[in-house]
Amino acid sequence: MTGIGRKGQSGMAVREILAGLLGLAGVAALCATASSSRAAATHWAFRPPTAARVPLVNDRSRLRTPVDAFWLAALERRKLAPAPEADPRTLLRRAALDLTGLLPTPDELSAFLADSSPRAYENAVDRLLASSAYGERWAQHWLDVIRYAETNGFEGDGDRPQAWRYRDWVVEALNRDLPYDQFLLCQIAGDELKPDDFQYRTATGFLRAGPQHVVGGNTDPRELRQEWLTEAVTGVGAGILGLTIQCARCHDHKFDPLPQADFYRLQAFFAGTANRDFRLPNPEEERAQAARVAAHGELLRPIRQQIATLEAPYRARLQEAKRDRLEPRYAGALQTAAAKRTPEQQRLAQDAQTMLKVDWDELVAALTPPDRERRAALRRQMHALDLQTPPPLPAAPGVDELHQPAPQTSVLVRGEWSVPGAPVQPAFPAALTDPGTPAFPADGTSRRTHLARWLTRPDHPLTARVFVNRVWLYHFGRGLVATPNDFGRHGAQPTHPELLDWLAVRFATPHSEGGLGWSLKVLHRLLVTSSLYRQASRNPATPAARDPDNRWYTRTQIRRLDAEAIRDTVLQAAGTLNPERGGAPVRVPLEPEVYDTIFTEGEPDNLWPVTPDPRQHRRRSLYLLHKRNVRLPLLAVFDQPDMLTPCGARSESVHALQALSLLNSDFSTEQSRALALRLFQEAPQDDAARVARLFALALCRPPGAAEARATRQFLAEQRRHLAAAGVPAREGLPPGVPAVELEVWTDLCLATLNRNDFLTWR
Repeated sequence: MTGIGRKGQSGMAVREILAGLLGLAGVAALCATASSSRAAATHWAFRPPTAARVPLVNDRSRLRTPVDAFWLAALERRKLAPAPEADPRTLLRRAALDLTGLLPTPDELSAFLADSSPRAYENAVDRLLASSAYGERWAQHWLDVIRYAETNGFEGDGDRPQAWRYRDWVVEALNRDLPYDQFLLCQIAGDELKPDDFQYRTATGFLRAGPQHVVGGNTDPRELRQEWLTEAVTGVGAGILGLTIQCARCHDHKFDPLPQADFYRLQAFFAGTANRDFRLPNPEEERAQAARVAAHGELLRPIRQQIATLEAPYRARLQEAKRDRLEPRYAGALQTAAAKRTPEQQRLAQDAQTMLKVDWDELVAALTPPDRERRAALRRQMHALDLQTPPPLPAAPGVDELHQPAPQTSVLVRGEWSVPGAPVQPAFPAALTDPGTPAFPADGTSRRTHLARWLTRPDHPLTARVFVNRVWLYHFGRGLVATPNDFGRHGAQPTHPELLDWLAVRFATPHSEGGLGWSLKVLHRLLVTSSLYRQASRNPATPAARDPDNRWYTRTQIRRLDAEAIRDTVLQAAGTLNPERGGAPVRVPLEPEVYDTIFTEGEPDNLWPVTPDPRQHRRRSLYLLHKRNVRLPLLAVFDQPDMLTPCGARSESVHALQALSLLNSDFSTEQSRALALRLFQEAPQDDAARVARLFALALCRPPGAAEARATRQFLAEQRRHLAAAGVPAREGLPPGVPAVELEVWTDLCLATLNRNDFLTWR
């Protein structure tokens, strides 16, 4: 492309010429895209949903909710029969895992089985929805969609110190059943709605949830700004609209009626927005905090001075050796007084200073063994004190309108930040907008509020559809639309379009008019109390070959638990789960080989400072540090997303590393031993009582006759094997429990936690 310029013409001049030429073309395109988009908007998802009449069905015995009518009508048209209802134990376990991510306790299960009232199951569902664990479970689903993590990603992947406040806001909002329209309003425009409200400010962390370029070097701040705006539009487009709108960043969308200008019209709603950590001003607290930080610094100062004194002669020798190896031009620039350096010498001197820098690994290699050990001991003291650093004053990591007036937004030629084309104003995609939709306010204020109110209109073509489809996916294993982040033409067609639209309309209809009032908990109740949800996973009446992909829901789909649920239920069964809620994320110990593989730069003794309280290591997985570039192996092998792109539906892979992690990891062994100790405490009578308790805690059922025989045989064989091999003595064992016996039961517990029926939702 640069070849079109005359000889000697700079690359920037060529870009300006291109911008002028393509910018004119862009103006013409803007005039044409509105009518072409409207003409092309015949796709089903771009039309407002309409509530179909609830169909009549022949088999009325399975009708519990209107959802069942749509489902049964589809089965009858295809001459398919539904599966029988699941047994009560399976049903309660399914609902508990679905709504809370945890197993029902043996006491909860016993109470449910003893309840003979006709609404026993409905009452159990209400109890699960009222549990604080509900918000923790469903917050994880939302955080997947919006790519939440506590670090920035990319090369630096630096920490976001108080990002966890947004995570806690989501948990609390879900637990109090904040209506979904208000849920979105707070996250997109909370600072505009209530500028002085700390929680509303925290909610806008939604717009900072995705990865962000926060790097040093010579990166142009305008480029970083454009990357932030792109991430904001991507989050709204994928998470709320269910569209691949980011594909229109560089050119008109190849499949959907979304011209490139629409991407930048949406971006214009965020033109004045920037990151801001909101604090409630309190001079007294700030003075007290400054005093705490200063006092802590005084504790660290003598240790740092000792380290610096120890390192000084080594640094000097290393720098002198590097100085002797400098090329003459660099050495000469350094020898010239700074005030007398030419521009070229200034550049050379700056480069020379970089060359003279002594890296930590060079320094450590040069130390004598005694000095290396003294330095390591001092650094251990320093890091121990680092963990006692006073926590910062509360800050809401959100956004604000920091650019007033909002800068002009332009279509970027081929998405290149440095080549602006035709200017655009904030506007909604024409393909999704009714001609009667009010134009953006002329004064240009409250841009994001205007966007949020458009997104939460009851007749919006996508918002309610996309969300009810997400909820359906999490309950049934696949969405009514199988591509939850792509409702465009390239996405999947809905299997039950009338049901999808009926749910979307009812969801967005106020309670006063007989709808769900945007209530997520009411939507849950509607779905999980249906006969469709209560089906068994085997259907003798309809062979799997007639519905191989379970497209028509002829049975409950057996699914593996996701990564967080596996870890959390292991902790729960072992009796070690810490139920504490909220707060700063926890760093658990990393496997040494993982640490050595990932952390190859920087001081190796403090790149992953483990949370010192071991009780915190047993918190729910939601509260572990979510670092984009470092996922815990146990979670990563079970398909935890990387949080770099919006995750509408997690993968469900099956591979050898999963079994190896669950069988051989330190975590699995420790929790299996804790479960064995729990069995000795809660069922001290005999093997049979302990086996029954193990099955109740882990599998929510008693063992079958064949399982009881196999378990007895396993225990006998392990006792013989371990007695012959020898087991070292162990402190802290319960009275009368030999070390061999603890290891035998640890092995049985480990095998149980690796069972298919422990790891699956069925």
